Amino acid sequence: MLTPYGHRKRRKRYDRPDHAHYLTFSCFRSQPFLRSERASLWLIEGIAAAKAKHPFDLWAWVFMPNHVHLLLRPQAGTALKDLLRAIKEPISKRVSYWVRTNAPGFVPRMLDVRSDGRRCLRFWQCGGGYDRNIISAAEVCEKIGYIHKNPLRAGLVADPKDWKWSSFLAWKSGVNEPLPIDRETVPPLKP
Repeated sequence: MLTPYGHRKRRKRYDRPDHAHYLTFSCFRSQPFLRSERASLWLIEGIAAAKAKHPFDLWAWVFMPNHVHLLLRPQAGTALKDLLRAIKEPISKRVSYWVRTNAPGFVPRMLDVRSDGRRCLRFWQCGGGYDRNIISAAEVCEKIGYIHKNPLRAGLVADPKDWKWSSFLAWKSGVNEPLPIDRETVPPLKP
């Protein structure tokens, strides 16, 4: 959102104890960078490493080709901005290095030229993405359903169970791969 003077208005984050967060962040210029299995596996590794450094409960997730949805609850002492940086920065650096080294023809798709002339490669769209505080069990249930139906709505699969990059199977069958969820910390859900 822009102010009347054309400056980008910063979204406020509300780090409140016991609030869950529904997060969405997009790939640079909404490109399908997460269509790559390599990038998706690196993101899984990044989320696991971020979780070890900045503890949080992960309740649901999905990687779409051009964006990510996470439903999580930071644990006491974990700042959301630090957690997001810990998730997003490592994959950005890893992909940028890999592209420069192994696929230089892909560099222009990631190239961001700033108004001051600085150039850098971007994996994620600038900014913090979308963040909504979730405080009720009903909202948690609604967001878990929304996240799991995302690949279906996008026409990527006929059934959410067929999308590999989601916590759907963890919820339905207990298969806690490729990224474990913390189902035991989720408030009691009513379908």
